[in-house]
Amino acid sequence: MLDYKKVYRKILRYNLNQRNRSKLKNTDFSLLSMNCVGGVVLHELGLRFNSPTINLRFTAKDYLKFLKNLNHYLYEVDLVYSKGESLKCGFPVGRLDDISIYFQHYISFEEAKKKWFERVKRINLDNLYIVMVQRDGCTKNEVEEFDKLAFKHKVIFTSKEFPEFQSAFYIPNSEIGDNEVKNLCDYQTKLSGKRILDEFDWIEFFNSL
Repeated sequence: MLDYKKVYRKILRYNLNQRNRSKLKNTDFSLLSMNCVGGVVLHELGLRFNSPTINLRFTAKDYLKFLKNLNHYLYEVDLVYSKGESLKCGFPVGRLDDISIYFQHYISFEEAKKKWFERVKRINLDNLYIVMVQRDGCTKNEVEEFDKLAFKHKVIFTSKEFPEFQSAFYIPNSEIGDNEVKNLCDYQTKLSGKRILDEFDWIEFFNSL
């Protein structure tokens, strides 16, 4: 039986994505993301994944470590299988030196590792955009730490307002659990074509060279 609600949403989403694609001028950038938000945004803009942080997630502390020493984690260490963490989580988990990466959307670690290094080769460090979300252990301390990072283009989505931090973007009514932001890839309502992440102007963000 045809689900008219899903068809209606699909049409709305398609139209929104097409409008966004037509406005996007900067297309040769790399987006580093703490979780799946980055992959969803790139997919809906019809862009190639010029970053390895697709279909995975970091804890807040490990993501900050990663960002502070990109050259080391991207080019100097191998991605190895973490058997104990993988068995515990029920999906592949890898280790880059002292940080864990949770590949929850991959069938095998071999697939995840292959995709990671394929996409590492595509990174454009001269056109880099950084996204973090207040989840997975991200407290105000981590928000402040992120805000101090020396990246020109960065944003952290928060469950509360932090006017003292320039990179913080508050999404109203998004708080769940321990001051965490809900899944930004969820739709705003049952009949909406907009996701929660659409509260942010991604086109303006990426076009701001």
